Amino acid sequence: MLSILTLLAICLFANAQEKPLCIEEGCGFEPGQIVYLFGDQVQLREGPTTESKVLKTLPIGMHLVVREKHENSWRYKGVDHHFYKVDYKGTQGYVLGGLLALEKKTINNVVHLFGRSKTGHEDYLLIRTLKEDGSFTEKSTRLINGQFYLTDLGTKGLSNIEGILLVDYVAESFGVEGGGIYLFQQQGQLYQVARLSQVSDAGAYYLWEEFIFPEDEHGVAGKILYKKEMGEYFDEASNWKKTSLETKELVWTLQGLGLAHQ
Repeated sequence: MLSILTLLAICLFANAQEKPLCIEEGCGFEPGQIVYLFGDQVQLREGPTTESKVLKTLPIGMHLVVREKHENSWRYKGVDHHFYKVDYKGTQGYVLGGLLALEKKTINNVVHLFGRSKTGHEDYLLIRTLKEDGSFTEKSTRLINGQFYLTDLGTKGLSNIEGILLVDYVAESFGVEGGGIYLFQQQGQLYQVARLSQVSDAGAYYLWEEFIFPEDEHGVAGKILYKKEMGEYFDEASNWKKTSLETKELVWTLQGLGLAHQ
């Protein structure tokens, strides 16, 4: 059986070729990057201020190309965002960074746009789901790590959902919270299903929670296997450690996760 530390190393390597989303200080959009509007009725302005002349008003979801980041900033939803010079179909202007989506994901023809907000010291991931009439719904979930991947997992063999999104935290060092947040799409809406933790401190302890889906190795048809392993190291030289293991079979309905019954 692979050790928890080995599994952590494998997870880090698997994502090494991708660039995580980042909401930490110094992160931002890059020149040439294609982005999508997270805000609705966004004003594309002639200059990098809220008083500059409006060139166009753009609806949520429109795609733009980033040209450069400007030093000017403005607070939006609790976060100081820089203005960005962007190109929209040949027209160049400025848009506040907070009105640009961190990411766009499409599941079963339903578009989800992701932004951020901050309340006090807590960061939140905002999720706007677009409707056919041009309107949108919004949900939020608290983030405990400023770097993460948004991974589309498909249905993983579950027949009663349209897809799974995983907010997959980047734990680049020991002691940093990993794991993530599972979101299931059903009937065109995203539902937060669970928060799973994966954290370790080399030579001291580890906590590892995971879901095993029907398509995964050792998966069970129609069920989600939950596994939680905890360990504490007492003496590395003699491989002296104490571990505990908890497992259970779960099923998903619109009412949430529940214990599977025969």
